[in-house]
Amino acid sequence: MLRIEDYYTDALSAGIITMLDKPEIINRLMNIFYINFKGYDFTKMRVEIYPVREELEEYKNLSVAILDQIRKLRVYYDGHRIALKRVLKDINHDTHLNTKVYSPVVGCPINCPYCFSKKVVEHFEVTDSYTKPVFRGFYKITKDAEGNDIPELFNIESDNPIDWFLTYMSDFGCWKPEWQQNVLEQIIAANALKRRKNKCVDTFQLVTKRPKGIDLSSIPTDIDLRNVVISCTVDKNCWTSRISDLIEKTSGHNITACVVYQPVLEYIKPVHLDEFVKTFGRENSWVVIGSEIGEDAIPLKFEWIKDIIDKCIELGIPLKMEYDIKNIVEANGYEFLVQEPKPMMETKSIRSRNLALKKANAAEKYDIKVAELNRKLEKCAVNDKRNIATLVMFGDVDTTEESAKRLLDRSPDFDIILTAESKGIPLAYEMSRRSGRGYIVARKLLKLYMSDTNEAAVKAPTKQKFYLDAEDAELIKDKRVLIVDDVICTGESIKALETLVLQIGGSVAAKVAVLAEGDAAKRDDIIYLEPLPVFHHENEQYSKDSRRA
Repeated sequence: MLRIEDYYTDALSAGIITMLDKPEIINRLMNIFYINFKGYDFTKMRVEIYPVREELEEYKNLSVAILDQIRKLRVYYDGHRIALKRVLKDINHDTHLNTKVYSPVVGCPINCPYCFSKKVVEHFEVTDSYTKPVFRGFYKITKDAEGNDIPELFNIESDNPIDWFLTYMSDFGCWKPEWQQNVLEQIIAANALKRRKNKCVDTFQLVTKRPKGIDLSSIPTDIDLRNVVISCTVDKNCWTSRISDLIEKTSGHNITACVVYQPVLEYIKPVHLDEFVKTFGRENSWVVIGSEIGEDAIPLKFEWIKDIIDKCIELGIPLKMEYDIKNIVEANGYEFLVQEPKPMMETKSIRSRNLALKKANAAEKYDIKVAELNRKLEKCAVNDKRNIATLVMFGDVDTTEESAKRLLDRSPDFDIILTAESKGIPLAYEMSRRSGRGYIVARKLLKLYMSDTNEAAVKAPTKQKFYLDAEDAELIKDKRVLIVDDVICTGESIKALETLVLQIGGSVAAKVAVLAEGDAAKRDDIIYLEPLPVFHHENEQYSKDSRRA
């Protein structure tokens, strides 16, 4: 078990936090300390957030537009400053958990006496008043080259599907209808984006004590939202009518529904569960049971929850028992169950497989020699049929330096380097430093400071666009451009960068990468150091044809 004392320091903590608002900083810090520190008291923690523009000398080379998006963070526990960089590195945020807490709304008017979020928000002064919900949107949707929706929220590149919990600091039924609509539209666009990339969709959890406030009227009933779990909380027997309200407000829509008996404060009858499972089906129904926790918590009695457990088992509803009731459940001869509905089981299966691959022995990893350095690449599942071995150059200084050196030795003469906004940036920088030539990054999104932009689209499978502004384009015009990437897969990204160069008026000196994945290793128009296989679950054999030294 880690100790708070291990993280005391007088050094500046944390470095730069980009595009983060206070609720997410608070959420993450709370998760870190709950997981890692025994006896943690959040009231002894203080957070200071300030803009880097207060330190303009240190960041004088950054544009004002960038500076306005960057914050620094200091954290203190019991008066001691915490080395947050080290804490964040140790956070238990692996492929098996992969849960992200985001709060589109902060605040709740219900005022439950045991509400932990209220205490947290008030302690850290996240808002002026927790009883007055604040919406952090409205969140935008843009279009890609093919006219597809691109959401501002939930658009995160990840090898694993993410479980998003969206009501840590609010109650979904207390959101205004237009807030609900805006966030749900973001979810719909995020689902479509993942499906276009042939990836498993994320899951989203929304919890309420006021299901009568749910408004799905703006959402077409044929939209598949079974990866969205909408829950109602029932803590006392008098509130079992909330289950009927949840059914009424969401039936007809393709969602997953959940009843959260937590905290159970008295005996609760297992009513309305027959109608509940009939409405949503066993695969998309869920029940969660837990007790009140804390110093003043009401002790749970097993007879308060026995009938609910029996009814769920009878109806075949997936039942998740929180670990705080594990002892009392097993002491009464019942099996401790941690079950999930189908959408969450599917996402968990992919994360579990990735975790198994991550923890596998060396024989189950892929051994490769990159720039004469031996590396063991992690395999990860991009979907239920295909694994890939991943090279991550961020933080791997030796691989970056050696790869840059060897690629420069094989490259023809050039004037400037171009790379995409991706994991190849460290490589491009190091090749630029060694060669004395400048480098340019093609951006994935238009920025406010960009003007007279040039653009090119990746055709498949992501339909991603790349952008260069007029200033960068002028540096490429009439120049010999070396296009650099960490890994070449389908080659579409490289092709898009080549298109950018040609339409601006430059010429492509060469296209280089550290690794060539799958069929890319057979190409004769690229320079690379090593081939990288694609692994199929049905057949783990791969071809080492066309290996190049």
